[in-house]
Amino acid sequence: MTQLKNKPGVITLSFSVDYWNYLGWHDTLSSPENSDRQRDYAMARGDGKVYTPQVVVDGIDHVNGANEAAIEMAIRNAERRLRDVKVPMTMRAEGDSLLVDIGRAPEKSDMRQATVWLAVAKDKETVKITRGENRGETITYTHPVRELMPVGMWKGEPTTLRLPLKDLHGIGGDCLVSLLQVEGAGPVLGAAMFEPKPQ
Repeated sequence: MTQLKNKPGVITLSFSVDYWNYLGWHDTLSSPENSDRQRDYAMARGDGKVYTPQVVVDGIDHVNGANEAAIEMAIRNAERRLRDVKVPMTMRAEGDSLLVDIGRAPEKSDMRQATVWLAVAKDKETVKITRGENRGETITYTHPVRELMPVGMWKGEPTTLRLPLKDLHGIGGDCLVSLLQVEGAGPVLGAAMFEPKPQ
């Protein structure tokens, strides 16, 4: 994930799942919502495959998160498959507000409605593991999501959403990612990242 986050044109988010917590270590970054999101992807794809580490690329493909070559191929495949439906997005601060700018749907696109999601994440978070199979290890997670929330709808036309930056700071993240996603676990049509200045 650390290598991927520095790749041009790639935005990474990490969602820690809670279904391994019974093995002796309660993952302090995990949540049932993250596990549900992974299952929703599996249901939307129709393959039912849920495992760790799993990488989901642009909401349409999944690969083993330990296989670098497979991840690179999935990124290229997603770029090709979604080339004609991608929508430009940017995020910027204006006073006390965060503005999310979303472009127009491409002329030939059949995808003209999507949810705008905002992920509040940490740039990185280091956790000391005290129990379970990784006992004694110290692991640094890249872009762990602290909260994911829907903030608006897009219907194919240029749209700007205005959100209160102060409230977003209070959630506990130091980077924000907006996603334009069809339904809850469909294709990701666009994404943008914003890293607020520390207050």
